[in-house]
Amino acid sequence: MAASEPAKSDEYILNRDWRAMARLNQRHHLFKMVQGFLLHPSVSLKAGAKVAEIGGGTCIWAVDLLNELPFSIDIDAIDISLAQCPPKAWLPNNIQLITHDVYQPFPDHMIGIYDLVHVQNWLCVWRNQTSERLIRNLTALLKPSGYLQWSEQDPTINTIVHAPGSPLSTEATEELLRFLKKPQESISFEWVSQLGPILAQNLSLVAFDRQEIRKELQAFWNITVLQGFEELASNLQRRDKTDENASKAAKLREVAERGSAELLNGNGIYTELVVAVVQKSPNSMI
Repeated sequence: MAASEPAKSDEYILNRDWRAMARLNQRHHLFKMVQGFLLHPSVSLKAGAKVAEIGGGTCIWAVDLLNELPFSIDIDAIDISLAQCPPKAWLPNNIQLITHDVYQPFPDHMIGIYDLVHVQNWLCVWRNQTSERLIRNLTALLKPSGYLQWSEQDPTINTIVHAPGSPLSTEATEELLRFLKKPQESISFEWVSQLGPILAQNLSLVAFDRQEIRKELQAFWNITVLQGFEELASNLQRRDKTDENASKAAKLREVAERGSAELLNGNGIYTELVVAVVQKSPNSMI
């Protein structure tokens, strides 16, 4: 296990226990089923390529990618916390675990060495006021001609859909959607729809695509939404044991419980995934 620097305390609003790991793993498979790829077709990697997985999480994307490729590459799974990673002895030798706060500059030995930097599921981590610093740090990791691939859900377009003939109420689902669009005052999701142009301010835009969560995947997606609500509630209560937070946590659980009766029996949440691929200039000196 490597560490570029001791990670600082982070403000992650979800959890890192086994339940959270199960949600992340399910989300990974859903992203792959919706998008149809782990690597966007515009990304070209060769044997021996070096990849940085930002927010390595459970390492499922890294392990899955190694299983898909017909050649060997090296992957650095980088996260502020390695609590969700498997033991290093259980990972392939070409996956390295690195502890680093990506909002802080990377050490010199990591600068300009990666053919691909991959980011996914960053909704609860992005902050508008620090996004410029984040993108600068990620860009610094890339080799000339290296790619940055970034996939996200776009909560700003969430709407309720129904299975044909479903007579169910949408009251609880509407409450869930209102919260999902603004889970905390400090969190905003408007940037997702502009992710391609935002990244293209410093890099060349290769692709910026959208794919919808298809109806056959709705039930699976809904489960991950409910899992997220449970995590939010438990994290809120654990981080600050005040009566106010206990009340907020209880409310979240209550809405999720009522919402589960709707989401598992005919209601769905229409949403879309976006993926942006940008490339560093072959002549870049940064």
